Amino acid sequence: MILTIILITTNNKDMKNTYIHETHTIWANNGEVYLQTENDTIVFNARNLLQDLEPILYLTIKEVNKENKDLKDRLKETIKTL
Repeated sequence: MILTIILITTNNKDMKNTYIHETHTIWANNGEVYLQTENDTIVFNARNLLQDLEPILYLTIKEVNKENKDLKDRLKETIKTL
């Protein structure tokens, strides 16, 4: 399978984003996967979620690696000043 990721930039101010800091409960029922957060429950169609997991994992790992590199770089700079 070839991974294709399309990045779309939008200036649509009417779009609503839901920020999820942490998930409290995850469960599945009737072909759906539920993620319960502090404020909402997000429901995914299980089959569609499975198809989306590859790009979700790719993007997630890419962002975590960037954060880790930034942290390592900042720590190295701090150590140099000691």
